[in-house]
Amino acid sequence: MKKITLSILFSLVFFNAFSQFIFRKSDGTAITNGTILTYGPGNNYLNFRVQNTSNQDLDVKIKCTNLINTTGTQFELCYGGSCYDSVSLNGVYPDYENILAPGQSNPSQGDHFVNFNVGNGQIMELHFSVYALGFENDAINFIYRFDPLLSLNSFENLSSIGINIENTTISGDFKFNTTQNGNLSIFNLNGQLINEYKFTEGAHNVNLTSLSSAVYIANFITTDGKTSSIKIIKN
Repeated sequence: MKKITLSILFSLVFFNAFSQFIFRKSDGTAITNGTILTYGPGNNYLNFRVQNTSNQDLDVKIKCTNLINTTGTQFELCYGGSCYDSVSLNGVYPDYENILAPGQSNPSQGDHFVNFNVGNGQIMELHFSVYALGFENDAINFIYRFDPLLSLNSFENLSSIGINIENTTISGDFKFNTTQNGNLSIFNLNGQLINEYKFTEGAHNVNLTSLSSAVYIANFITTDGKTSSIKIIKN
């Protein structure tokens, strides 16, 4: 009887230790320890919710624990009432008290992770740990992975944000039509920014004759925050 009681007690303690809070996507899908979430151009937003499932107040933090093929710049994290336009290794967010009462969720529907860094064609990884102060050993660790070549040649992705291009092989002008206002950035495959252009609704001819013959990445960002990229070849 004593062994059974101790076993039940251990099970309850074990369960309670790993049920202080729930971390999930905004659609309700749970993000559990060890999860790897892969995103690409045009599909780079991870909207999330944190809910306190314990019977005590919790100060829930998000810590960046590793950066691979990225410095954390052009990566936006909104959480706890603040938006950060970059993250740093071992950075903790928010950098102030962020109390969730029992049963409470983070109040903002817009809390999210999103990568705007096209990079140099390599897959980037940002590792995060979500934990409550005092329960650091029970953290949920996950990876936000960004593949810049994922769906990179998808005209459909561009069209979904109101941009239509004529072709991806260019000898002179890069031509596109758009129903949006925004910014076009041209990167080489080393991740270096070559040129930037602001665009408004309508037809555009961007002169690329000065560029060397090579493969480039054209990254579109609209003023409402939507983004998509496509690989272009300059002859």
